[in-house]
Amino acid sequence: MKIGVVGVGSMGQNHARVLNQMGHLCAVVDRKKEVAKKTGEKHDVPWFTDLNDMLKKKPDAVTVATPAGTHIEVCREIIENGTALLVEKPIALSLKNAERLLRLAEDNDVLLAVGMIERHNPVVSSAKKILEEGDVGDLITISSKRVSSFPTRVADMGVIHDLAIHDVDVMRYLIGEEPERVFALGGPFDQGQYEDHANVMLYFPGDITGVLEVNWLTPHKVRNLSLTCSKDFIEIDYIAQSLVVSSSRLMEYDTSNLFDIPLEHNIRKYTVKRQEPLMKEMQDFVEAVRGEHPPLVDGEDGMLSMKVVDAARRSMVQGKEVTF
Repeated sequence: MKIGVVGVGSMGQNHARVLNQMGHLCAVVDRKKEVAKKTGEKHDVPWFTDLNDMLKKKPDAVTVATPAGTHIEVCREIIENGTALLVEKPIALSLKNAERLLRLAEDNDVLLAVGMIERHNPVVSSAKKILEEGDVGDLITISSKRVSSFPTRVADMGVIHDLAIHDVDVMRYLIGEEPERVFALGGPFDQGQYEDHANVMLYFPGDITGVLEVNWLTPHKVRNLSLTCSKDFIEIDYIAQSLVVSSSRLMEYDTSNLFDIPLEHNIRKYTVKRQEPLMKEMQDFVEAVRGEHPPLVDGEDGMLSMKVVDAARRSMVQGKEVTF
């Protein structure tokens, strides 16, 4: 299968690397000539500065990793050419444009996938299986922490659209429901145009709550998710790709000594085969283009997560809860 990459900045470079390893990379495009040339020569594939020139080569599919503000026009051109595509998150910078892209893909009968990389992390599929088996009990709360230092590659959005959208997508996937309400606090610490820290609370059907902490102010990267269930507690580390399920039982204790309360802990560490999430994402996309199954994250999924983060940022700005 021949797949081109549109936009070979930070994320696009990784798209090109993985697709080349898979034997599918056929071309790269970037408006910056020196960037396109360097990447094309590195992987020994044709390079272009104009999207139309690449589309004339009739690739089977393309991936888009250009700045989010350009997605509406870049993806429109690809969709109207009848070419299957995967576009990096967020699908667009506004809900209106996300909905436009979804309609365009439907009207032109073009496969549209969205690059939500954490959905493809093997620990997420393991957690989904554990929840569905039901041994851990009912899910009550789900909490995430996604923090790191400021990424120089991001210039057109805040931390909610860039980081929180990952955990919104994972929570929607694990819970299997759409949130009903959202409330967010945060803002720009350095008085910039976009927020660089935020705390978001999501209310799902069945009295399940989701809490997200995101920022670009922490000196090191943390990517964690925890799930409190009626029987067990699940801890996930996205970076280490580790998953731990724990429970405890209160033993008999001396009521006159509350300092030493005996608890019997049961800790189960699940073995997860380490895999690069981007590689799994591209494999899923290739299989979807071949018609083997729908993409794990399709255009509607991307739009629905965009709807949530859009409302979260509105809640932060307005200082009040937003109901869907």
